[in-house]
Amino acid sequence: MQATPPCPTPAPAATARWSMVARCITALVGGYGAAAALATLLARLLPIDRAEATALGMILSALLYALIGLWCFHEPRLGRVAAWVWGTAIIGGGLAWLLGLRP
Repeated sequence: MQATPPCPTPAPAATARWSMVARCITALVGGYGAAAALATLLARLLPIDRAEATALGMILSALLYALIGLWCFHEPRLGRVAAWVWGTAIIGGGLAWLLGLRP
């Protein structure tokens, strides 16, 4: 009886482990970036006093960060999670940078 050659593809456990690591990094780092970018945009675009807009943006950023983190582990497709979270962080940060400081 001949021994079967080793499987060239990674074991399912190793693939699942790296998928979970990528999901955690996306939730922690990407979620923070997305929440910060959206809070900055909100504070920049609200037509209220600068201090009040900043305070409201900071308060809502904590809620956004929690919601993004929960959604990262709820959504079954890692590609969709990464695209939305990192895309929101990059596009939101870019828009906030283009708008500049609030007068």
